[in-house]
Amino acid sequence: MSPTLQTLIALGLVILAVAFFVVRWVKARKKPGCGGGCSCSGKKF
Repeated sequence: MSPTLQTLIALGLVILAVAFFVVRWVKARKKPGCGGGCSCSGKKF
């Protein structure tokens, strides 16, 4: 395997890992619940 190919594969894996963690981080920041779009009262008592 050539060094150039190894570098490209490693770079691709790093990009995939970073994208995976960014997606998880963005999903974790969303507030749980429907946001009131399901015809529920959306209020906590």
